Order: sequence, then C-alpha cells, then structure tokens
Amino acid sequence: MPLTARQRSIHNKNGTKRSTSFSKGKKTRKTSESEFLMTNAPSDLRSIAYPGGAVALILLLVARIISAYWGHISDCDETYNYWEPLHYLVYGSGLQTWEYSPVYAIRSYMPLWLFAVPAKILSFVTTPVTVFYSIRALLAILAACADLMFYKAVCHEFGVHVGRVWLCLTLPSAGMFASSAAMLPSAWSSSLVTAALACWWRRRYPFAVLLTAATTLLSWPFTAILGLPIAIDMLIFKRHFVEFFKWSAVALVLILAPTVLVDSWHYGRLVIAPWNILAYNIFTEHGPDLYGVEPWTYYFVNGVLNFNIVWVLSLSCPLLLLACTAIAPRSTSRASFCVPYWLALMPLALWQAVFMLQPHKEERFLYPVYSMILLTGAISVDCLQKMTFAVGTELFRWRIERQRRHYLAYTGPLMVMCVILAGIGGISRITALYNNYHGPMTILRQIPTNDNGIKNVCFGKEWYRSPSSFHISEGYRIRFIQSEFDGQLPAPYEETSNATRIIHPYFNGQNKGDNRTYLSPSQCHYLVDSDIGSPTTLQPAYHKDIDQWEIVTSVPILDSNKSHRLFRAFYIPTLSNKNVVYANLYLLRNKLLGH
Repeated sequence: MPLTARQRSIHNKNGTKRSTSFSKGKKTRKTSESEFLMTNAPSDLRSIAYPGGAVALILLLVARIISAYWGHISDCDETYNYWEPLHYLVYGSGLQTWEYSPVYAIRSYMPLWLFAVPAKILSFVTTPVTVFYSIRALLAILAACADLMFYKAVCHEFGVHVGRVWLCLTLPSAGMFASSAAMLPSAWSSSLVTAALACWWRRRYPFAVLLTAATTLLSWPFTAILGLPIAIDMLIFKRHFVEFFKWSAVALVLILAPTVLVDSWHYGRLVIAPWNILAYNIFTEHGPDLYGVEPWTYYFVNGVLNFNIVWVLSLSCPLLLLACTAIAPRSTSRASFCVPYWLALMPLALWQAVFMLQPHKEERFLYPVYSMILLTGAISVDCLQKMTFAVGTELFRWRIERQRRHYLAYTGPLMVMCVILAGIGGISRITALYNNYHGPMTILRQIPTNDNGIKNVCFGKEWYRSPSSFHISEGYRIRFIQSEFDGQLPAPYEETSNATRIIHPYFNGQNKGDNRTYLSPSQCHYLVDSDIGSPTTLQPAYHKDIDQWEIVTSVPILDSNKSHRLFRAFYIPTLSNKNVVYANLYLLRNKLLGH
C-alpha cells in the first residue's frame, strides 16, 4: 500500500528516507532505525489512521484545562503545603506548616518560586482567585506538553496502534483529571517523569537524564527510582558512561546548586531539602505513618476508581505479554533499536513494588506512574487483539487473509469496546467527583471585598476543605477554631520579609495539635461549617445559632456515611440521585462583629 502525502510528511519529519532501488553494485549495510520504521510500516504505520502531533496536542490541552477549571483540591496537603506558601511568596500572607519550619526544613521553596514569578506578575493586574486558576491552567498546559511527548514516544517505541489507544484512554481518565493540574510534587513529577521516559525511548539521553534529575532534586526525591531503568540502559546496555555522568554533573550544577542556595536563604541556614525529606521518611522512627496507615488493598481499590478496566488491564499486562508471545510469537517481537519490554515497563513495576509495601498510602503517591498505568493498559488491549486474531486464524476463515490483512482489520471492535468502557467509567467518576466535592471551591466567593482592616475567615471541623487563601480577597486571613481534630494544623506566616526564618514553638514533627494556633469563634468574621455528623461540645451546629451567625450561602457536599459506596464513587444517572445523600456546607457571617 503506497504512503499518502500525510504519511510521507510524518516519515520525513522523523528522518525517514525512501530507500533507492538502484542499489546494484553497492555494499549492503546494517539497517538503520529510520529504515526499519519505513520497511516495516505496512503492518503499522502505513495502514493505521492516528492523530498527528497538532491534533493530539489540542485534545490533550482541552482535557487538561478542563481539569484545571472544574477539578477540585482533593488533598489538603496541596492547600497547606503548596498553595499557602505560594500565597505568602506572592502576597506576603498565608499559612505555614511544620514542614516549612527552619527546625525541620523538609520542603523546598525553589519549585514554588517557579510559579511565584508568573503569579506575582499576574497579581498586579487581576484578583487572587484568577491567579489561582491561571497557575492551574499553566500546570495543565505543561502536563499536556509532557503527554504529547509521551504519545509520540509511545508511537515510536511500541507502535502507532498502542499510541492511539493510549491517547484514547488518557483523555477521559479520572486519574489524569485529578493529577494534571494539582499543585503537588507528585503531580509535577508525573509530568517530569512522563517527559523523561519519552526522551529515553526516543534516545534523547541528555534530556532524559536532566528531566530525571529535575523530578528527583526539584520535585520529589523518591522518583529517582523511576530513573533506574534509564541508568541501566545507558550504563549497561548502551555503555554511555561519559554521557551519563556528564549530564548528571550538569544537573547537579543547574538544579541542585540553585535549590540549595534558595532554601538556605529562606531558612537562614544551610538546607538540602531533598535530603531532609528522604531522611524524615526513611530514618525517623515514625516517618509518615503518623498521618495514617492503609491496608494492602488501598491502591487496588484506588486504581479501580481512577482507571476502572484500564487498571485491571494494566495489572494483567505481564501475563498478557507472556501469553501473546506464546500464542503469536512474531507479534511481540521488538526491533533491535527498541528497549526490551521488561526494561521499558520496569519503572511501573518498581514504583508499585515500593509504594504498595509502605504502610502510609495516599492516592497522590501513584501520580508519577499514571501515564505508565495507561500505557500498560493500552499494551494489554493490543495483546488481546493479537491473541484474538491468532486464535481466529486457526478457528475461522481468517487464515485465508492472514498474510494480506492486518490483525486490526478483524479485532478493531474489541479495541473500540475497551476504549468506550474506559471512557464511560472515567467520565462517570469525574462527574461524581465534581458533584460530590466541588462545592468548597466556590463557597468563599460570596465573601465581599474588605477595605476595613484584617478580618478572619475560619474553619473548624471542615479544616481540610479549605481551597486556600487565593480564594479570599486581600484583607482577609484564613484561621482555625478548635474542633474534635487533635492533630497539628498550619499557623499564619508572620507578615514580615524574614517570616520563613522564624522558629515557632508550636510546630512539632509528631503531629500534635497546639491550641495556641487557634482562634475563638467570637474572633471569626466568617466561618465555614457543615451539618455533617452530630453536634458535639467542640463542634456545635453553628448554623443553628441564629443569634450570632447568619447564613450567607451554602453549597452541597457529599455525606459519605449516608451514601451508597458505588453510586457515590461513580455517577450513574437516576440511580446516583436516589442513593447519594448531600449535606450542606455553610458560609456563616458573625453578626456580632458586623460587616
């Protein structure tokens, strides 16, 4: 089948040249990577329609920007450890956690400054909440660019069909919806790791090393594990010793040195934040277990919620590859320039092995391998199609066409069915998340502007639902009142230029609460509260105290204890409405303090 003009353009951009037929009398030479792609194109590149780079980028941008504007903050760690310190860097006020105390210094200010600079510029011309969504849009755009790199690399390394399946799976994925615009190191690492793997598979080793160093030193040190297969390939298989160590040294100079300088200035002493967070999590007696432990099944359940059937396909990928190799050996053969399957997919296996064994588990810990989960799901779909075709050629009349037709000509409906099921599951989950948890992202918008001194917006038992100080106008400060929660909550930064160097006596590394950081309800101008649960002495029903509190507005919020597990996890028209119970999240105004 001759190449179309569009396909010739794609091949030319990839450096592929047509082989000449006038080769008599010339010496034969080893087939290059580009020639392999060309001569083997009939089974893949020549006969498959797939989105080009521009179309794929547009689709990814739409999906990621939707998550930036309609997604919610699913983890209070995102609010208090990243949005609040960023708010301090931009506006000079915000909440500080114990991790940012100079005594512990396990968080770095360096990555925050990368967002603080554009946020500061925007702050001169727009409101804080607009700055908030602009930064989320920036995160979404960067994620989309990394995903585009990954898509192109998958097409190159695993075949165009696997690439287009991956693209179809990632667009409606609830996991990608949650992670792509999150202000979290694990989300930043998701984009950086995705780009690093793409560069590795395209043999762009300097960028692969630099991006791996960036995710390790600038974002989340534990993601160094994901760079191990790249190191194995470069040092053992390719023997690029000089290139590996040269670019590693360059990364230390370009990334680690500025990070140490910035953090040492902020904390007032020499600080190597990547080492501090490793030391806290590995060498302390309690580590992160203070913040809760989960059973071994946690990630399996979470995987079903975020990826539905794709998660099952991902876990089945090693077995399906082995089965496909046994049934149709030629279908899983790899070109000489390709990384072996076991090495290419090692990052996902390493990450799952390490984090599933940890007692402290959180959804965001899997963010860095979300693209790999979708990739192994796409590979599994491809294996199922190949095995179906191989069996079909033995049982049916497909044998007649075996040599002339592609396996996709007979198994396309199987792929379409998997993509549709995954898409419906993803959209159902995204809809449920929006309906159940988006209320806190809008409730503070009803607070009027303040030109009369500092006023307090307080959270009690709903402290973990704060969308950050970016959602209130200047002149307001977020504070906390006492509740049944006895753990440690953030405290305000001192509104001075050296606030990051001040050591406060109430911060500790044991997650012990301190009453010195709380306000009395009578000091709160506004209060966010809900009617979830039964009132207690520390958590009275403030919204019923009409002598002191006036309801400004309310938004629906899921009451999980009264809702059906399945129908609160996935939105199913009619059924979810009948089986999900919503409570009210109130914004209250203190009548006694006036406007």
